Amino acid sequence: MAPGRNATTMEPGRNTRQQLIEVAERLFAERGIDAVSISELLQAAGQRNKNAVQYHFGDREGLVLAIAEHRSTALNARRAELLAGAEERDTADVRALCATLVLPLAELLDDEHNHFLGFLARYHLDRSRRRLVSAVDPRVIASYRDAARLLRPVSGLPDADFDVRFGLVLDMIFTALAGQQAQERAGDSAAVAQRPRVVENLIGCAIGSLTDAAG
Repeated sequence: MAPGRNATTMEPGRNTRQQLIEVAERLFAERGIDAVSISELLQAAGQRNKNAVQYHFGDREGLVLAIAEHRSTALNARRAELLAGAEERDTADVRALCATLVLPLAELLDDEHNHFLGFLARYHLDRSRRRLVSAVDPRVIASYRDAARLLRPVSGLPDADFDVRFGLVLDMIFTALAGQQAQERAGDSAAVAQRPRVVENLIGCAIGSLTDAAG
């Protein structure tokens, strides 16, 4: 749903569950996951049924998981595609492997109806929600695990250090791309022009962080 779009412009008959996911994704991205009340969400989605969130998702945490799983399925497939290409060429190509962490998300910048980058940045940086990761369908985050599996042996890092740095790299990618998207949507032409450089530098920062040379 585009920024500023309200419930009165929603297509008639749109699936209620899908509508709630899209509206919640936008509001959570703009204001924070815990800053939006259920009543505000229902009003923005044009839902008169006060129990709609409970009916479709159980609670707020269930809604958060539904958003994560809804958007991540396509991202997971795209990253898996890039990983397969990297494996075919050379599993030691650190740049190609690090690019798989950045490019699928960067491609969302052109989707004006997608607010997942902002949502993901807030979700990932909220450490209290890290426990939800274990509840997400493993297939949805499988491509991150595959990327880590391929990067770990070529990184030259001890396992404990690699794990810490991999998490920090994801934090950086999510927040940087969410910030890039916010600037572009605010009409910042300079940010639009800088996008390729931002993407390339994110990949470069990932390489520097996930190799022994960074130590």
